[in-house]
Amino acid sequence: MKMMKTIKEYDNNNRITGNKPKITNSKINFLGENNLLICEDNVKLTNSEITFNGNDSIIYLSSNKNDYHLSVTINNESVLYIDENCYFNDKLYLILSETKNIIIGKECLFSFSTWVRLADPHLIYNSRNLKRINLSKSVYIGDHVWIGQDVLILKGTTIGSGSIIGAKSVIANKKIPSNTIWGGNPAKEIKKNIFFDGRNVHKYTKTNTEQSMKATNKYGVYKRDKTNIKIKDLEAKLETSNFKEKINILIDLRKDTNHNRFYIR
Repeated sequence: MKMMKTIKEYDNNNRITGNKPKITNSKINFLGENNLLICEDNVKLTNSEITFNGNDSIIYLSSNKNDYHLSVTINNESVLYIDENCYFNDKLYLILSETKNIIIGKECLFSFSTWVRLADPHLIYNSRNLKRINLSKSVYIGDHVWIGQDVLILKGTTIGSGSIIGAKSVIANKKIPSNTIWGGNPAKEIKKNIFFDGRNVHKYTKTNTEQSMKATNKYGVYKRDKTNIKIKDLEAKLETSNFKEKINILIDLRKDTNHNRFYIR
């Protein structure tokens, strides 16, 4: 992890810090003030557009052996964090609203046309007491998660490490346990006690298929232990911290290499 080598300042106290990202057919737009984009080494933005549409938000992009393909709109006082070596088959669409956050672990696989949204976004009220009933919520995605084609992930969803979300699923305000498969609209649990290997089978021969019939390790298996992060506690810290404290929270998260950190029971 290498960072904080350069600081590029824009108007209205908007900054890019860390290592200069490699940009191919991509844009970074600062439309508000006091926003921060942190890039580690080996951040390559391809066919991407990142828009800071408000104030006081932070995006942290970790080192990646793959190109980032992102469409991000981040509004006021939100945090987007993406850990190392995630794979993007096509553009990942992220909309961060109403001071809520998206946290994505390492080595996740995103297929074509995946969306993550934190707001509905229009206001909905109870017709009897006039109270609002649709507050926005953050989304947390653990390590080594596979998100299938055309998946829509909505507010309040937490996905444990090692899990799979099937193609065309819609998942909202659900807690997805680690090492499970979910699918459908609305998404439901299909299978538990699974793990996946990120190798691609498209060009497999019969010999390759035969060799793949038994796993050689349990890298994608996660368990409960003392290193598990409590998502509610992490979210509470982000909610109550000032701008500088949020940066330190993300740096500490990046340093957390515990295999089971994002295990969800």
